[in-house]
Amino acid sequence: MPRKDKIILLTKVIASALVVASVLMLNPIGANAEWKHNLAGWWYAEGDSWATGWSEIDGKWYHFNSRGYMEHDKTIDGYYLDSSGAWKEVMTTSENLKFDKSTGTIVGYSGVNTVVNIPSEIDGVSVTSIGRGAFSTDNSSAKIESVTIPNSVTSIGESAFEWDSNLKAISIPESVKKIEKATFNGCIKLTSVTMPNGLTSIGQGAFSGCGNLTNIIIPDNVTYIDNVAFAGCHSLRSIDIPKSVKRIVGGAFENCDKLTSMNIHSSTVIGQYVFDGTPNVKITIVN
Repeated sequence: MPRKDKIILLTKVIASALVVASVLMLNPIGANAEWKHNLAGWWYAEGDSWATGWSEIDGKWYHFNSRGYMEHDKTIDGYYLDSSGAWKEVMTTSENLKFDKSTGTIVGYSGVNTVVNIPSEIDGVSVTSIGRGAFSTDNSSAKIESVTIPNSVTSIGESAFEWDSNLKAISIPESVKKIEKATFNGCIKLTSVTMPNGLTSIGQGAFSGCGNLTNIIIPDNVTYIDNVAFAGCHSLRSIDIPKSVKRIVGGAFENCDKLTSMNIHSSTVIGQYVFDGTPNVKITIVN
């Protein structure tokens, strides 16, 4: 046995001798139960060894790490372990919305409706975020045309609506401060986007490939427009970049072949290839 394992074993053996009735147990268990505890945490003895991985104990599921110590207050393999270490049912479905109650996150949609209204809370838990790829083709087969997002939502994850080829309109609530990477990438029918006034950044490829997007108003608090953010938006014709924008990264408006007019403040740093494949744009520098 490696020296490290011997030390762990010795520590557990010593700690076992010190466990007394006054120690708070995780769950009501019988007198012959073999929960053990030391300063490093709890473990469950099984004869001469101890549990690792998933184990069902007294009708409840627990997870023990490779050293045998019980995990708690975290999600493992998609299952949430509460402060007692027991697996807690956190995934629920409401109106075909798959919801993780431990994080307040919409993680998928299993319905067929073309119009989706996200509630501000599900089962008494506030809906605070739309998870990565939640409405993308990876997690939803519905042909969603519009989505209503409540003000309780503060974040929309990467690729949340990616390749939703039927999405036509979206209004992002004031509570959201960032549009993440590829959030609406490939939404080819998207024609209308309402951005919140408090928005600060537009992520890489956020609206890339939104070929029917004809108009976009960038709020005054946006400071950063990332790489290929609007690349391939073939229907964009004009756009005003507010003074708040400090930097536009390479390729942000590449292949926007119908874009003819853009106002940019002199303080804005423009990266390389921002207008690559956008031959007709006339840029007006505003002081």
